[in-house]
Amino acid sequence: MSLNQRRASLLSHIAVLGALSIIMSSIKVSFPLGNPNLGSTPVSLSAVLSGGYAGFLVGIIKGLGVSLWTGQAILEIPAGVGDGLMALFTNALSKRIGPFYAVVLGQISRYIFTSGMIALVLGSVATLSPTLLGAYTIFSKITSSAAYTSPDWAPLLISNIGLVWVAMIPAITASVVANAALSAAVVLGLKKFAPSSLKKV
Repeated sequence: MSLNQRRASLLSHIAVLGALSIIMSSIKVSFPLGNPNLGSTPVSLSAVLSGGYAGFLVGIIKGLGVSLWTGQAILEIPAGVGDGLMALFTNALSKRIGPFYAVVLGQISRYIFTSGMIALVLGSVATLSPTLLGAYTIFSKITSSAAYTSPDWAPLLISNIGLVWVAMIPAITASVVANAALSAAVVLGLKKFAPSSLKKV
């Protein structure tokens, strides 16, 4: 396969898996804080099929695409960036321990990457410009529980980030379990029926 053909194939993989991640994000369950969905599965798969950078781009596409039709850019874009970082981590793991364990551990890493990015953004907004959270009543209630009279905003920032991260644990746990199970099942299927697709990338 020529270089141009490889590039075209890679771009098509990114486009298809990016679109799939947006579509699968609509398969969700509503939680008080967060909406667990299956949109991270294509991100994991792209990491072991097309490489870490491709997976990162699929995560970004997911974040941008979902934010367009939900209108929740402040939530979905950081989630997409976090999932993209998860893809880079998954790809690095895949080269060492194989794709099956990599997608499972990669999904678990979303406690750090995805939840961390969301908590960082929402916690920062709640501290520096809380009026922007007007549409996110649940976030406002959580972050407003931390009251500081000190003019130093750093303790409040740290507190808000921590509060949002902890509050997201139920939703991210449901998402991790569902996406890890589906990603692992797809990898097992590919290993059986299309093993060449899981070459080290």
